[in-house]
Amino acid sequence: MRRSIVLGMMLLVTSSSTLLAQQRWSAGPRLGVNISSLYGKSSYYNAKVGLVAGGFVSYSSINHFGISADILYSQRGGKYDQPSDRSSHTQHLNYLEIPVVARYYLNLSGNFRPNLFIGPSLGILLNSKRTNSIYQGQAFPDAKTDEEFEPLDLGGTAGFQANFKVKNRQRFLIDARYTLGLTNVRTNPSPWLGNSTVSLTLGYSFGIGRNY
Repeated sequence: MRRSIVLGMMLLVTSSSTLLAQQRWSAGPRLGVNISSLYGKSSYYNAKVGLVAGGFVSYSSINHFGISADILYSQRGGKYDQPSDRSSHTQHLNYLEIPVVARYYLNLSGNFRPNLFIGPSLGILLNSKRTNSIYQGQAFPDAKTDEEFEPLDLGGTAGFQANFKVKNRQRFLIDARYTLGLTNVRTNPSPWLGNSTVSLTLGYSFGIGRNY
């Protein structure tokens, strides 16, 4: 009985040591483009292109699962066009975006580690502006619109990442994701509008911490 307990404890310690030895932390920069629009009761918004840039930290272990968090400068918004009213403008919404996602790696190791991910995303509005404004055929100057939009935007994000080994503890990342806003971005409840964003980014990952 005592021998079984000792053997069990040794097996537990050995398994834990093996798991810890496989744990990996990494971090790096990310840069790309947003293709964004505003969806909801107003059907007059079309896509606009913006910048997305920042950094990330990621953790994975011996199994298929991992977790990562980003801090990104994210340009969103949309192009409004209502031909029947001869009205149009471009709405710029610039956020500090913080997505936290769970990742599922399709393989345990290797030079190529593709993964799927999903999780919540919080957007903190930095500033907003309306440009190229035309109302009933008359042009208006550009204007700040911070008071028209909520300071926070809660949404969900999901996507796919291709992960290529470059050298020891360094990887090149290609990331494609879709982020859907779940809250009204406008301070005025009507019409309800939410963010809809496709992001394509390139990143570079560096191993950090102890190299087991």
